Amino acid sequence: MGKKKQKPERDLAPERLSELWQRDLPELPLDTFRYVLVSDLHLGHGGKADDFRRNEATLALALDYYDANRFVLVLLGDTEELWQFDIAEIKARYEESIYRRIRGFAPDRLWRVFGNHDFEWGSPLDPALPDPARTHGVPEGIKLTDVAGRPRILLVHGHQGTHLSDYKSWSSRYWVRMYRKIEPVARFLGLVKNPSLPASPIAKDFERVRYEWAKREGVMLICGHTHRAIFASEPYTVKLRQREAVLAAQLRSDPDNENAAEWRRELREIEKSLKNERESKRDIPALEDDPAPCYFNTGCGLYNGGITAIELDDDEIRLVKWHNDPEREERRELLRPAARLSALLDRL
Repeated sequence: MGKKKQKPERDLAPERLSELWQRDLPELPLDTFRYVLVSDLHLGHGGKADDFRRNEATLALALDYYDANRFVLVLLGDTEELWQFDIAEIKARYEESIYRRIRGFAPDRLWRVFGNHDFEWGSPLDPALPDPARTHGVPEGIKLTDVAGRPRILLVHGHQGTHLSDYKSWSSRYWVRMYRKIEPVARFLGLVKNPSLPASPIAKDFERVRYEWAKREGVMLICGHTHRAIFASEPYTVKLRQREAVLAAQLRSDPDNENAAEWRRELREIEKSLKNERESKRDIPALEDDPAPCYFNTGCGLYNGGITAIELDDDEIRLVKWHNDPEREERRELLRPAARLSALLDRL
C-alpha cells in the first residue's frame, strides 16, 4: 500500500478552526471589559539568540500602561520561545521585568491561549498566571460575545491546521533548537535579516485560508503566528503605500512648500519600512478589492522598532505599535485609524 497522502493545509485549517469554534471555550463579554491582545513575544534567555531582548523595556512600558488603564491582557500564543529555550532560563531572565508585571494584572484581567511555540501551557505550571485554580492548563482559544451574549469573535494563536506547527511540531522544535547555536553567527554575517525568530513554513495563502473561513462563518478571527500585522483583512503595507501616494502627490504639486523637507523625510521612513516588510515576508497582497473586516493579526513583539498589539476598547478596535526608541515623544502609535467594532461585526 502507498503512503497515505497528507491533507493540504488549505483543508486542514478550516477544519481545525470550525472544530474550535464549536468547542466549549471560555467566553468573555465585549461590552464589559477593554482588551489588549499581544502575541508572538518569543521570550528567550536574554542572549544573542533571543530576538525579544531589544523590546524588553518597551513591553514593560506597555504592560504598565494597560494595567493602569484596566485593560484585560490576552497573551495570544508564543509568549515564550520554548522551541529554543527552557522555561527556567526564560523565567530567570524576565521574572522581574515581564512576568512580575503580567502577574500584576488582576486574575479576571489576565488570559492566555497557547501557540505552537508554547503549547506546554495546555498543561499545568504556567508562570504567568497567579491564580492556582487556573494553572491546570490554558485554553486553545477564547470567544468574545456581543451585548446579546452571542459569540462573535474567535481569539486563537493561528497555527491551527499547519503541518509543521500543529501536526509535526516535535520535528520543527528539534531543528529550531539546533538553530539556536548558529543564529548569532548567522546574524553577524548578515545571513539573517528577518527581525523575527525563524517561522515555521506556512502556506503562501495562510491569510487567505483563514480569511475565507472567517468570512464564510460570519466570525471575526483575531490571531497571531505569522508576525504580520493585519487590520480588517488589510496588511500594514496598505497604510504605508496610501500615505506614500499622498506625500508623493503633495511634493509633485508643491515642491517648494515649507513642509516639503518634512514630507521627504517621511517618505524616506516609509520606504525603509516597506523594505523591512518585504525582507520580513510581511508584504502580502490584498485579500480582496473590498475585503470583509473579518481577519485581524496582532503582529508580534519582535520588530526592530518595537511591538504591535490590537486593542478592543469602548466599541473600537485599534492596531497600535509601541516604539522602542526612548527618544520618541509618543511611544504608542495608532497604525491604522480606529474602527467601530459593532459596525464591523454588522458587516459580517
